Amino acid sequence: MIILAAAVALVLLHRADGGAVQVAAEQITSMHAAARGGNKVVNPGARCVIWLTDGRVLSVIEPCDVVRRLLDEAARNAKP
Repeated sequence: MIILAAAVALVLLHRADGGAVQVAAEQITSMHAAARGGNKVVNPGARCVIWLTDGRVLSVIEPCDVVRRLLDEAARNAKP
C-alpha cells in the first residue's frame, strides 16, 4: 500500500466584513488591488480582490503584496 501526502498551502486572509477565510494557494487564479470608488462588486473595505478557480471572487483587507508574500511563504512551508 502506497500513501501519498499532498501538501496544501493554505493562506489565512480576512474579508472586509471582519471574517477570516482560509484559501488554498493553488485555487487562486488572479488578484489585483481593489479599485476605489463606486464598484458595486467589491466591498468598500477591501484592499485586494482575488479570483478563485471555482469562479468566486474574494475581497480581502490585506493588500495584494501582502497576499503574494503569504502565498510565497505558504508554498515554501508546504514543500515536503
